[in-house]
Amino acid sequence: MWYHRDLSRAAAEELLARAGRDGSFLVRDSESVNGAYALCVLLVILTN
Repeated sequence: MWYHRDLSRAAAEELLARAGRDGSFLVRDSESVNGAYALCVLLVILTN
């Protein structure tokens, strides 16, 4: 499921880190703007 109503930013980061797949995402309710949403995306950057 990609929509998580009552998920904090920290919990979203943890959930995505556990998924571990580049491009994994979720949408959650914003903690700072009432009625807004936050898009959280896991981006894995590989360096040489």
